[in-house]
Amino acid sequence: MSEIIYKGNEPVIVDGAVPNIMTRITKSPIEEGGHLCLERTEAMYTTYWASAGELSPFFIEVIKNKRIIGARCPKCKMVICPPYMTRCPKCQNADKSFVELESGVEMPQIGRMLNTPPITVFANARFARYAPFGRGRVMLGESQSALPIQVFTTTGFLKPGIFKAGTEVKIIFRKNRGGFSTDYFAVPLSEVPKKLRNKKGLEEHELKWESLKLSDPEIKKEYQSKMKDVLAALKKFLSGIKKSPRAQRDLVNWNRKILVKTGGGSLGLVIANQDLKLVEKKQVARPNLVITIDDPQYLIGWTKGDSIINLIRTDKAAVSNLQDLETIFKLDRLPRSMRRDAQER
Repeated sequence: MSEIIYKGNEPVIVDGAVPNIMTRITKSPIEEGGHLCLERTEAMYTTYWASAGELSPFFIEVIKNKRIIGARCPKCKMVICPPYMTRCPKCQNADKSFVELESGVEMPQIGRMLNTPPITVFANARFARYAPFGRGRVMLGESQSALPIQVFTTTGFLKPGIFKAGTEVKIIFRKNRGGFSTDYFAVPLSEVPKKLRNKKGLEEHELKWESLKLSDPEIKKEYQSKMKDVLAALKKFLSGIKKSPRAQRDLVNWNRKILVKTGGGSLGLVIANQDLKLVEKKQVARPNLVITIDDPQYLIGWTKGDSIINLIRTDKAAVSNLQDLETIFKLDRLPRSMRRDAQER
């Protein structure tokens, strides 16, 4: 890259490149005295500059001008986007060398999905803050290659059916761009206001991002009759967390007050001190997260390993904040962690 990106006088380090720092308190083996030990993660990594090579002009245009560019062969007029090649693979000059591609060809910012994108819900640490998102390829203009891209919806949780092969999409740019493939993404064109559809360099803050609309579940006698068994199952399950080192690690440095509303009544869950406790509704008067589930029986399924994320994905449950799906991921990991520890005992 011809320029280094600075904030003030310091080079920018992208947040996603810095690993999470965590601590935990554990007990050493009995044969060593059973002392409490403080363990902490230590980051060991090497920072180095890596060139984007032939893709440098592409990312520089994204950063500076919010443009998507491709390359064109002056002889056969083949267009590729992104411009991952500098020479045409088909055309040759008189000396038998391959013809150089013309770079800087501006591509339209409306295209079509080449395929149906798979949806990522459980993302790795680098992409966790974007989940859920789709990963697909978009055909722009006359390009004979597809642009790899993340896809999102402005309507809430990304579910199957929103994107499929042939869906028209609009390229959207992040406000803060650092020369990565996450600097831009696509949303369905139908979700973009008509007055903005032809705007070049449209940024994410110009769209209306809908939060999930939560409505209180309808209280039904059939659901209320299940609550005694549900509460008993939850208490039994949660009592096992202190016996599971893996479950405690899942909750390390995590604190949340969660209000769970069901068709049989409401309850509270509190994550603190590497534990998850069942409390009354009044003890989570100001929750960090609200989960709504019509049938409380699904909570018993969760204690046995069923996924809350799958309940959300299939409209059997909803959450108040999609930006806090990491909490749901942690809840979904607990049954697996406790089962693995039980198998090893």
